[in-house]
Amino acid sequence: MSPLGWLSFLLAVLLIVAFFRKGGTSMRSRAQFALALLGCGALWFATASSFAARGMNNLVIHMIGHVLVMFLVPMTFILSAAGRNLLWVLPVNFRRRVMRWFFITRRWHLPKGAIGPVFGAVVLNAVMVCAHLSSPFNFAMQHRWAMDWIMEPAFLLSGLLFFHFILTAPPRKNRGKLRLELFMILSTMLEMLVMAMAMSIFTKSAWYSSMVMNSSMPSMPGMAMTTSAAFHDQQLAAAILWICGDFWAVPCLVLIIRRLIQRDGSLLAALDRQTSRLSTSEA
Repeated sequence: MSPLGWLSFLLAVLLIVAFFRKGGTSMRSRAQFALALLGCGALWFATASSFAARGMNNLVIHMIGHVLVMFLVPMTFILSAAGRNLLWVLPVNFRRRVMRWFFITRRWHLPKGAIGPVFGAVVLNAVMVCAHLSSPFNFAMQHRWAMDWIMEPAFLLSGLLFFHFILTAPPRKNRGKLRLELFMILSTMLEMLVMAMAMSIFTKSAWYSSMVMNSSMPSMPGMAMTTSAAFHDQQLAAAILWICGDFWAVPCLVLIIRRLIQRDGSLLAALDRQTSRLSTSEA
């Protein structure tokens, strides 16, 4: 089983122990617990199941797993406050010392202000682009250790960093700048669209030599037909990459619009506020 597969199993066990130690009976606690277990299940399915094994020979399945690890799993972990709830596994006194160190005395911090969200967007998009360039992708597909220890962990960590600036789990409040969060979402959607178009429209050949002989389409005698089938799989994978943008980006955009309405009372008031700010800066 892959490292992330073992991690998902370990996290599920620790979350179960933490849930019963915490004794949460509220609807929110039960919902967060169920959501965290869903994230663990999705992580195991995408990295350690027979589905993940088939993804090493099938670009379409690989792209579905990529979407799960980079987008769905980080979103479920953050919305379920999985990291915060795991602290309940620790003994009371030690848990309090850890929380005091993390929230009060620690000397390192994630980037804040304008740097943080931009940094998160740059990291996620850089990982996404680099992982699907032909050379790194072929290397990872031909060397399972590179997929298990480098590519998939990079997907997960960059997704956690990215969504950390956008999503929150109660009682934590979101205090980020909404225009920066909007920039993160729109820039990532644009990058995913460009990559999907590059894989499907702007090319007429299969990028990945590791997939040429492993296409999911029925093959015919001769390399040309096999290459054509691999290119067809590449187009399907590009479609999955772009369509998944609607599944994570649209809810995030709705969330930001709701925050704008809560802050300013209406979208028109928010627009007036931004217009007046621009006018003041130009003056």
